[in-house]
Amino acid sequence: MSLIRGLSISQNYRRLIYAAVGLVALSGLGWIALGFSLDAEDFSDPLRLWRHRLLVVHGCGAYLLLWLAGSLFPQHQWGAWKARRNRGSGTALSAALFLLAASGLLLYYPAADDWHNANSFVHQIIGGMLVFLLPLHIILGRRRRHASADFSKVAHGARH
Repeated sequence: MSLIRGLSISQNYRRLIYAAVGLVALSGLGWIALGFSLDAEDFSDPLRLWRHRLLVVHGCGAYLLLWLAGSLFPQHQWGAWKARRNRGSGTALSAALFLLAASGLLLYYPAADDWHNANSFVHQIIGGMLVFLLPLHIILGRRRRHASADFSKVAHGARH
């Protein structure tokens, strides 16, 4: 069975994507939350180790998510673009993923050290937006699919 049928994504593949987004979102939120609990001067705090572990999980989950998003390109993304379906939210979602990947790389390989805090803030804001962009994209796509199915039923019914 195909993971992507036309523009639709199989239920199991969707679950994998949702799990990857959840993993990245929760590990990112956990990392942020632990940062509020840490004393910047106390390097013996065991929360630092847990924060580092969350960052590793976050990075590995991000690689998985980017791989999954890339695997959607040939059929789902390109096909929807050619069919002129859900372009706005799809473009916003793809742009957010691209900006997250770019800002994530800049956190490890900064152009300048004094950019780190601003880049981290931008990365966190875009990550928060992703959590809303994905459900929005799904809702808009389903709404459009249901509307075209209803239209098709009416059009076919009118011919008979």
